[in-house]
Amino acid sequence: MLRVLCLMLLMPMAAMAQTYPAPLSNTVSDYANLLPPEAEARVAVALQAAREETGVHIVLAVIGSQAEYGGTGRFADFATGWFNAWGIGDATRNDGILILVGQRDREMRIALGRAYDVMWDGRAQRVIDTAMLPAFRGEDYAKGLEDGALLAIDQLARPFAAKEAVTEDSGFPSTFGGPEVLGIVMAVLLGLGVVWAIFQRRFGDLVLRLRRCPACGRRSLHREHEVTLAPGETTPGEAVDHQRCRSCGDDRASVRVLPSLANARAARKSSGGSSGFGGGSSGGGGASGRW
Repeated sequence: MLRVLCLMLLMPMAAMAQTYPAPLSNTVSDYANLLPPEAEARVAVALQAAREETGVHIVLAVIGSQAEYGGTGRFADFATGWFNAWGIGDATRNDGILILVGQRDREMRIALGRAYDVMWDGRAQRVIDTAMLPAFRGEDYAKGLEDGALLAIDQLARPFAAKEAVTEDSGFPSTFGGPEVLGIVMAVLLGLGVVWAIFQRRFGDLVLRLRRCPACGRRSLHREHEVTLAPGETTPGEAVDHQRCRSCGDDRASVRVLPSLANARAARKSSGGSSGFGGGSSGGGGASGRW
């Protein structure tokens, strides 16, 4: 009895011992250096663009293990504590998303803000199972991190911000245009295979939004993000965003400048502390994966 009582007293102290680091940026904090600079720049640009588009703040954080920060319990609880320590997302809407990956723990968590009901847990699980775990199991962390972040934008942030009537599975079969990629996704849905190329990294991946085409009025729009010139250390890059209609072929393109790698690093440093974090909180919702 005395031993149990002592353990109960020590548990809060263990929780208090956890120390969460200051964010390296408002978008990507790669403490384990798993993302090459070019990939990190692409993910950071995509997450910032998604935040400007939807208002949803998605943060990708990569660590070696939770033990480095005093974590000893469930990875899901550790991720929830991390989410709340940083205050991810808007404090009123509570719509933030944290993607936390522990390389040596071989475990990850997509932690969702309090505004997401249980249905979104299932959709977060689909993001993990289709875009991240297959790559992680092959030790291709850069691909899993980039694909997972982009799929979270498309399958979590965009439909949530648009208040779309969605289910756990809606959107996934048709998200990736093109017969070859669609066939791979369908194979995953049927349990016949694993996805190794959900997104094409050079072209920023295909994303779908169910809106009416301004030309023909049909709900067959999709977006393509193409990096036409990768940013260099001191030279900017260039990306083209396409909004295309599968029915009539209407294509509306816009060009964006990608910051040089040096400028991207400087922007991350100048963001400092918790700048850009809105005080959002999580009640523990989300999904987990192990590999």
